Amino acid sequence: MQLLTASAVHWASILLLAGIFLPSAWSKLRAIDEFTGIVADYRLVPAALVEPMARVLPILEITAGLGLLLQPTRPLAAGLACALLLLFAAAMAINLARGRREIDCGCYLGRQKERIGWPLVVRNLLLAAVALLLLRPTTAPASFLEVVTIALAGGSLLALYAAFSRLAGLTPIGRTRRS
Repeated sequence: MQLLTASAVHWASILLLAGIFLPSAWSKLRAIDEFTGIVADYRLVPAALVEPMARVLPILEITAGLGLLLQPTRPLAAGLACALLLLFAAAMAINLARGRREIDCGCYLGRQKERIGWPLVVRNLLLAAVALLLLRPTTAPASFLEVVTIALAGGSLLALYAAFSRLAGLTPIGRTRRS
């Protein structure tokens, strides 16, 4: 008996992405003023569009997260999730290329800030690839054991994501180069 079937991988990926987007959006909505400041810090949209952008992004994240959980909306939600992750990766990469490394990534708002860096860009690109895999349909879990496997795999992936994000975002602040 194969526990990690294509269906299990598919469903674990759904749980992973929904488990990333929904709490992220919630944290942004709870601290919308702080998130507006973070959007402004990226310096990618005109000042007049910063506040509307900061209000729309969490709603798009909620749409993607909830849409992934529902079969009829999954392909559209997967496309939206992929587009958002590519947008976030591009925003980080542009600022890193500009030499602006002291920006909070804005992924989750809370006590610990995550600074942008190339590992976070790569993380978002990998997650975008996972979202692309969800564009194809799959079957429902076949057995109770498969459901347990999916839940455990999804939880494990979220824990790995959180650990990687914390480690990648812990770049020293105000680091200077030595000659």
